[in-house]
Amino acid sequence: MGGGGLGRRLFGQRFRLPDGWRPSRAAIAFAVTALAVGLVAGYTAGDRHGRGTALPQPTPAASSPAASFSLPDSLLLTQDTGACSTQSGRHLALGVQVTNRSTVPLTLESARAVLPLGGLTQGTWHWTPCGALPQTPVQADEILQPGASTWLTMTFTVKVGCPAALPVEFTVGYLAQGRSAAVSLPGFSDLGQVPYTGCPPVSPGS
Repeated sequence: MGGGGLGRRLFGQRFRLPDGWRPSRAAIAFAVTALAVGLVAGYTAGDRHGRGTALPQPTPAASSPAASFSLPDSLLLTQDTGACSTQSGRHLALGVQVTNRSTVPLTLESARAVLPLGGLTQGTWHWTPCGALPQTPVQADEILQPGASTWLTMTFTVKVGCPAALPVEFTVGYLAQGRSAAVSLPGFSDLGQVPYTGCPPVSPGS
């Protein structure tokens, strides 16, 4: 439609375009460019807004240190068949071999005896076989790698004439990936197979 006779409003005021007026090519090009820029800016703002309101992705849960091994505490550290004993006067050293059955290193920290029938008094202990001297006066922690074995030897003062009927059990405290645990080891069901002065000789087949 031509501009003549056609009313226009600008800021609320009515005005008339001159008869025969046509927009120039430069004005048309400017209008098209401005429209394109406006569309691109609107799309970019909308895209940013959409991305800004996206729901956060769930963070994977961190794995628990205990997931590295599935064995119960009673099976992480076990007692082997190896055992030893030495006597010096009224002092009796008893030792058992223990093995790390888990897939992670275990730090052996402490050991104590369990004496259901008494008759003995616990003394020193160390992570070496019977008769071996500990490396330091104060027993240091022992790091036991997966599948490795070590010895636990404990010295007792014997308070009876013959300790043959006395059972001796052990409790070992350790760390597994920073988690404290303890295990009860069978030790010796009795000391009938342990040579000791004042007891009847131990027969090989008994």
